[in-house]
Amino acid sequence: MKFGGICITTNNTLKLVEFYKIIFDMEPVKESDHYSFASVAIYDPKDTNLKEDKSIWLQCFSEDVDKEYKRLLDALPDLDVISPPTRRPWGAYSFWIVDPDGNKIAVAEVG
Repeated sequence: MKFGGICITTNNTLKLVEFYKIIFDMEPVKESDHYSFASVAIYDPKDTNLKEDKSIWLQCFSEDVDKEYKRLLDALPDLDVISPPTRRPWGAYSFWIVDPDGNKIAVAEVG
C-alpha cells in the first residue's frame, strides 16, 4: 500500500482554499468543486453533516521555521496560532497553527 494524500472535507471550501494557497504558496488544481494542492485536497461534500471538532493534524516541513512563521503571520494577520516556533521535548523545532475550519497544522524544521 502507498499513501496518496489527504482530503479535507469542508462546507467552507473557498475560505479554506484561500488559506491553503498562502500556507503552501501555490495555486491549486481545480476540478469542479474539488481543489488539490499536490497530496492535499479540499472538497465540499454538500449535504454531508461534518463534525465541528477536527481531529486531524497536517504535518508540513520547512528548512527555516522562523522565516516560514513570519511569512504566514505577515500574510495571515488573523492566523490562529497554537504554539509559536518552539523546540519540542522530542527535539523537533516547530510551530503549530489552526486553519479556518479548525484543522491543526504542525510546521517542523528539516535540514
